[in-house]
Amino acid sequence: MIREFDNYGYLITDIEDNLLLSVKNEIKENKMVSISNEVDGHVTGTYSLKDSLSDLQSIVMPHFIEYDRHYNYINKNYSTLTDSLNIVMNDAWVSFQNKYEFNPAHRHPGLMSFVIWTNIPYTRDDEIKSSPVKNKRNKSGSFTMYYTNSIGDVVTKDILLDNTYNNKMILFPSKINHSVAPFYSTDETRVSVAGNFFFETKENKYA
Repeated sequence: MIREFDNYGYLITDIEDNLLLSVKNEIKENKMVSISNEVDGHVTGTYSLKDSLSDLQSIVMPHFIEYDRHYNYINKNYSTLTDSLNIVMNDAWVSFQNKYEFNPAHRHPGLMSFVIWTNIPYTRDDEIKSSPVKNKRNKSGSFTMYYTNSIGDVVTKDILLDNTYNNKMILFPSKINHSVAPFYSTDETRVSVAGNFFFETKENKYA
């Protein structure tokens, strides 16, 4: 008999455009506060989202619950806290990435993180034609996750992003390191929305 080791994957799903109206309106109105100096991304700008934070939580939380139902993730990893603390999203942001910019490998604080791509302005074929790498290993514009397998090797999962991923969301444990590769084929800006979930304590702090 073959038995698999326990491990945690990721959830990916489409988000209906009408659910993202408040998020996109906040971005369009450009009343956000820059947090570029607080993050590691080598991108044009990163801005905190406040007005649409509750809407984002409503959008993402059902998928968080689905992920937890599948993996029993919270109970397995945080069993001493689950009975007494609520889970909330207390931060979200939008990132604007232009040609040649990138986000180096990093991880987020919190329990669970998400990314929603609201504008990916390139196709996979255009990226293959425009980037320095012309072969099938081309990963330009990709979202890559890094994790350790059962024999201790660090392996990667590449999501080869293109315009077919607009309004798609990925949800994953915040501890998973991930990076964003540069793209080459367009001068348009790539826009993504991200955020984290935390335990809310009685002192209104987050664990």
